[in-house]
Amino acid sequence: MSLGLAAGILVAFNLIVRHVARNSVPRQLLRQIDAARGVTHLAVGNSLIFSDFDPSVFDASMAPQPVVAFNAGLGASGTVEQLMILQRALRGASTVKLVIYGFFDFQLTDPPSATLSDLIGNRAVAFYLDPGQALRSYQMNPSDRLEFEILRHVPMVVDRAGIWAKVERIRREMGEVGMPPVETNRFGRVADFALLEARSPAEFASQCELGQRAGLSQPVVEMIADAHARGAQVVIVEMPMHPYHQSHFYALGAWDKYREHLRKLVDAQHATYLNADDWIEDPNEFADHLHLTPSGAQDFSRRLAVKSREMDFKSDTAGDRPKSSSSPIAKSVSQ
Repeated sequence: MSLGLAAGILVAFNLIVRHVARNSVPRQLLRQIDAARGVTHLAVGNSLIFSDFDPSVFDASMAPQPVVAFNAGLGASGTVEQLMILQRALRGASTVKLVIYGFFDFQLTDPPSATLSDLIGNRAVAFYLDPGQALRSYQMNPSDRLEFEILRHVPMVVDRAGIWAKVERIRREMGEVGMPPVETNRFGRVADFALLEARSPAEFASQCELGQRAGLSQPVVEMIADAHARGAQVVIVEMPMHPYHQSHFYALGAWDKYREHLRKLVDAQHATYLNADDWIEDPNEFADHLHLTPSGAQDFSRRLAVKSREMDFKSDTAGDRPKSSSSPIAKSVSQ
């Protein structure tokens, strides 16, 4: 009876979690992807693309050229999840002419390593979007692979962040009682995003030197190949960075060498590299050290549209490319 009662509680809890998670950010994005039609310009990446790319401003700035842009950015996502989102967006679509992939720092060369504990929040999309692709792309140890295969069927594991986020929000609110207000934006506490930056210029320079010995991450290579296989051109965009990030990290000679290394790697894949890191110089146009405010995003999107009309994008002349399975698209998703 005890075992039966425990099993019943677990089943009920999993059903509740699945119901609560039906409108998670990744699921909203996937529904909009499946509903969209006629997309010509597709933006893919993490929260930098989500916050910085404004499809409506981009469309208007491309006039009189008829354009339908779509923001498929997913916050706190890795290159493997972004690959799966791109494949979903391209599946059966023949209208996409340009894929815009935004990155910062070492995103293009970081290996796609992951443990089961990493696949939480928006990254949990890997459990249900394309588990086969996830297992092929992630660098996982055997035990994590086995757990992934088993636990991807368990909602209380897949969507555990939905419950934990509510608990964490209550914990933070209680911890801030009687304390000065903490600066926040739509992504969370501003101070949290400083943790994504290197601890010092010396550490950043060291990462640059390591990056110069690395090739493009395999998911990035596959994204470019999949876009080419669908007849789309690809532009890899070095996203705008806050003046602090510029002066402390991107001003280093080591970053110049690493950037040149990236240019050569991207060029070898017949994609186009676009440096937009210094396009937004006013620090007030940044919500934190990484993300633009809505007005900053409008400025960036206008400039990106103008630049895309001027650029001579590289064609894919590398011969046969691996085919991908993918699908249509839609305009923007709240995050």
